[in-house]
Amino acid sequence: MHGELRQVADLALFAKIVQTGGISRCAADLGMERTTISRRLGALERTLGVKLLDRSPKHIAVTEAGRRCLEQCELLLESAQNAQSLATIGSIIANTAPIVVGAPPDIIDRYLEPRLAAFEAENSGIRIERRPITVWTEAAAESVDLGITLAPVAIAGGWTNTIAYVQQSVFASAEYVSRHGPVLSPFDLESHDCIVENSDGERQSWRFERNEKTTTVTVNAKYVVSGLLEAREATLAGLGISRLPHYLCEAYLRSGSLVDLMPDTESAGRNVIVISPRQRQRKTGTAALRMYLEAAFNKQNI
Repeated sequence: MHGELRQVADLALFAKIVQTGGISRCAADLGMERTTISRRLGALERTLGVKLLDRSPKHIAVTEAGRRCLEQCELLLESAQNAQSLATIGSIIANTAPIVVGAPPDIIDRYLEPRLAAFEAENSGIRIERRPITVWTEAAAESVDLGITLAPVAIAGGWTNTIAYVQQSVFASAEYVSRHGPVLSPFDLESHDCIVENSDGERQSWRFERNEKTTTVTVNAKYVVSGLLEAREATLAGLGISRLPHYLCEAYLRSGSLVDLMPDTESAGRNVIVISPRQRQRKTGTAALRMYLEAAFNKQNI
């Protein structure tokens, strides 16, 4: 039994290492020797027969095996923290703080709100604060307990996971089309002014699929913007063509302000990513909420 209890403690310790962003930070947070934590992590990996973390002097990364067990390890850690919080009134009060979820406002309104409301209804003791965030920075990531984004985000410590995919098309304003003519094939884009987002990994080369055939074209990235909303506004202003998620453009398509240039051709979609930043103390329900959202989206096209 003693060995089983030690393994449970080490599994929770693994979750703490990930949450704090590394062995050194974890040691400082817990008041333990770095070598002790490293030795216990190594012993846990040998017991499980898998490597949980890829480690370097300045960086850790959760392995695929580590990711598979991290959710349950976080629940172990959260349960231990909750039990400890019941010991003092101050901790109970602190533990009633809402879980802060940050996401673009359109994502909150369209996709997150019904799921967050359902989670609150099922967990009456937990409150969730919705925080609109359009541009993810280190400071923005550190201000939330969980984040949702459509762009890759590099954060110090913590980790990210793809939970869904957003479909995209290529759009232009009606005024731009009247001046420059229609786009009949993806290769026509090479002669047009294009608007790209600086965090888009495909901002120079756009991929398209039609009849199970993939086409990649090099676009003239005349304008580089900081986010999807800015790209949409530049498109509405007639500055060029942009690749945008469908949900951002529906109202403008109905009004005729925007035109879907290639409705029969599917553009490469965007990943919907959940961000789990480094936190010294997870709030009650944070790990459960993340798993709830991952299951609710289930890597579907939205």
